[in-house]
Amino acid sequence: MVVDVSGLPWLTVLCLVTGIAPFVLVGVLARYRGKPGVDWFIVSLLFYGGWCLTYGLSLFVADYELRVAFETVSWMAFLCIGYPFLGFALDYTGRSDLRKSWLFAALGVGPAVGVALVATNAWHGLVWQDPTIVRAYDAVLLDYAIQPLGFAAASVGLTYSGIAVLLLLDTVLNYGPLYRREAIAVALSPLPPSVGLIVWWFGLGPVDAVNWGVVASLPHAALDAYAFVGKNMFATSPATRRVADETALDTLPDPVVVLDESDRVVEFNDAAARVFDGLSTDRIGTPVSAALPIEFPGSDDYVSVSGESGRYEFAVDETSLSDPRGAVVGSTVLFRDITDEREREQRLEVLNRVLRHNLRNKLTAIGGYAAQIEADAGDPELSRWARKIGDSGDELVAIGEKARTFDSLRQTDVTPVRLDVETFLADVVSDLTADYPEARIDTRVDVAGTVRTDPDLLGLALRNVVENAIVHDDSDAPQIHVSARESEESLVIEIQDEGPGIPEQELAVVADGVESDLEHGSGIGLWIVEWSMRRLEGDVRFESTDEGTRVTLVVSAETTVELPPKAETNGHK
Repeated sequence: MVVDVSGLPWLTVLCLVTGIAPFVLVGVLARYRGKPGVDWFIVSLLFYGGWCLTYGLSLFVADYELRVAFETVSWMAFLCIGYPFLGFALDYTGRSDLRKSWLFAALGVGPAVGVALVATNAWHGLVWQDPTIVRAYDAVLLDYAIQPLGFAAASVGLTYSGIAVLLLLDTVLNYGPLYRREAIAVALSPLPPSVGLIVWWFGLGPVDAVNWGVVASLPHAALDAYAFVGKNMFATSPATRRVADETALDTLPDPVVVLDESDRVVEFNDAAARVFDGLSTDRIGTPVSAALPIEFPGSDDYVSVSGESGRYEFAVDETSLSDPRGAVVGSTVLFRDITDEREREQRLEVLNRVLRHNLRNKLTAIGGYAAQIEADAGDPELSRWARKIGDSGDELVAIGEKARTFDSLRQTDVTPVRLDVETFLADVVSDLTADYPEARIDTRVDVAGTVRTDPDLLGLALRNVVENAIVHDDSDAPQIHVSARESEESLVIEIQDEGPGIPEQELAVVADGVESDLEHGSGIGLWIVEWSMRRLEGDVRFESTDEGTRVTLVVSAETTVELPPKAETNGHK
């Protein structure tokens, strides 16, 4: 039963506004043409606006033939909305490969068939039958019975829109807050007109002839305007992150294997396929122990791999993968190529052995022969040259000893202990004055209590700094000042000499971190200082002053103030 309600033509005005809004939005979005999904979304809006605007204009048309023609055009536009909306969702969420596929092209057949059926409905009546003009809300309405094929044709577009909504919701779940509000707004926008269509199709509204889907489209326009105008949704796109996620594995130079919770292979990159012989797509879903031609290690372990492409050494790092809810769903195994690093370590070990043993033994023998020549030579000039040979050999032996000492410390863990700074400095100075009795080394300590640090590494650094200051001082009695103080949570040790200081070339090499044939130091002392402080997570600074060179060692050191014991009171105050 149709109720004719007189009054303002609110229905007509609402439908016209709803029809005009998409075209206004199209004008706003035109500046984003070419960005992922924009062109498809504009096409969808044009069809949406055509559906609503044609329906709104038809509410003025009382001529039967013309009114049916308006309804036909409105239906044709409606059937074409879902397909470009799905194209938008695929492009916007980074699935343009699917949008360009034959499958997506085939999906266009559904709307095309629906449009053809609507256009020829006057001859076969498969979409609707018995159209009758009725009036309600001061509008001219067309009442008819939608046929099963008409519902099917409409359902195709709605299904496409539903898939698009799911893709956008997937973006919300997987890409965090960056696109969340915008994607939610667009995902919710089809809901009001969809509910309105259900009300119209099943006669749940107050007037059966009113297309409540058009009436409920105003919230759709408002949500789209919020996302695309208010939030600049197309200024950024989740397609960037999705493409990055999909290509990230293959862009990594090191092999990566992705495992599920049961340690089965679910993905791997090109580098892994090259290195691990036999690893191919048919291994997906198999246990990693069967997929990789190695005994799978645990995290922080090392493996050696030999294959057609050569022999590799890898450090293994396994990281858990969690879904947006925080549940662990698998792991990523990174095989970091350390082949070159291992080769360098092997070369260093060999050179270190040669330096510590072979070269040291030979130099000791050379020193002995030089001393014998100096003692037996009757020629003073020959004795002087023999003494120089012996001194040079001793210097090389000393360099080897320094390298041996640091290497032994490098192979052990940093071991912080409690130490009294004044006693610590006194022990270091005592060792140095024993080796260099001509040097004058004074100390000053402004540290209350003890500090916690590694005395071996700190002592090695301090000895090498002071020794460098002594050997580069040409005076008969080199003067060195060593002071220690607290600075916030750090121990600061300053070494000031009064001589010419450490040569700039020596300091520049350490500061740059590299040596070359043209720019290099004369020894290993300053390098040992740098390496020792780095292991202590400290810092070393060099400064040229009017008095000479000031070297500052800064190391984080927990300070504990030790208070003197309380005096016995024997019961008296």
